[in-house]
Amino acid sequence: MRWGNAGWWWMAALPLLVVALLAYGHLVRRHLTQVAGEHRLVAKLLETFSLERRLFKHLLVVLGVTLATVAALRPQYGSRPDALRPSGIDIAVAFDISKSMLARDVVPSRLQGARDQLDRLMKQLTGDRTALVPFAGIAFTQSPLTHDRAAIRLYLDSLDPMQMPVGGTNLAMAVKEGTRLLTGDEDRGDKQSRSRVLLLITDGEDVASDQGEAAKAAAKEAGEKGIQIFAIAVGTRLGEPIPLLDEDGKHQGYQKDQAGKPIYSKLNIALLEDLARLADPAAATDARRVFQYDGSEQVADAVADELDTLQKSAVEAAIRHTYGEKFQWALLPAIALLLVELLVGERRRRRRPGELA
Repeated sequence: MRWGNAGWWWMAALPLLVVALLAYGHLVRRHLTQVAGEHRLVAKLLETFSLERRLFKHLLVVLGVTLATVAALRPQYGSRPDALRPSGIDIAVAFDISKSMLARDVVPSRLQGARDQLDRLMKQLTGDRTALVPFAGIAFTQSPLTHDRAAIRLYLDSLDPMQMPVGGTNLAMAVKEGTRLLTGDEDRGDKQSRSRVLLLITDGEDVASDQGEAAKAAAKEAGEKGIQIFAIAVGTRLGEPIPLLDEDGKHQGYQKDQAGKPIYSKLNIALLEDLARLADPAAATDARRVFQYDGSEQVADAVADELDTLQKSAVEAAIRHTYGEKFQWALLPAIALLLVELLVGERRRRRRPGELA
């Protein structure tokens, strides 16, 4: 037995307040009667008055208010545990915000094209938890796994390559951070019974000194932990010079090397295909894992279809106890008692001449 509105404990004083008001009203009426004296009119008016009926009416009011108070406190009895289990998969999105994503071989830029594709993809995800991991020279968690896609979109719109403290592109750190999110101890779900995906959205350029070897090692480690890697490769194979932008986003030329020549950023789809294959060698040969986006056609729909083929299982988000509501057993009698009180009068029926007592 429990009370659904236990915080309303002060309502328990209402029946006592009603008793006090009724008693005070009775004393006031008695005093007024005594002040009026023994006049014939007063005696005539009180001739049919019934103290028993008034006390009965007061009893009905007190009982009705008491039961209504009990109903307001929501008595509950019995409980049933319900697991909230939204169906879906877990997706950690590693989103590249290095300066190479400012290249304009995808109109209006690789960065904006990547934003548009991710936004379109998230609108098609149903029951999936999503995390956001922006990366450039470093990777960090912008949002942990959540069902709140509106928050992900809000964070996505705020990402700016010009605000990254470390330049470059570190795919290895992005893969490791995404793996950490998908395998964290704080995740209460059954990690072995559902699919987990690391989605890389990048041009694939890894400017680390080991030229992608660390990223490949991280991808292999992710695969050993049951994580599959998908990728949306943003850009063209011909490439485009990396633009220089001022604080207002206006074009100020192109980045140049030591020889004064523009630095070209080219799509490295081969590295992304290697990462997907290392994470899941069997699946990567039978299913598409890397999708190129050059601005000519949508790829988000194809990614959504491929994700939909993965095993979808329940994510145990929480255990909710559903309690049996019993307030109606007090509310209905309270209403009935108050209705009866309205129908009961305080005066006895006047006897007609000749009527037997």
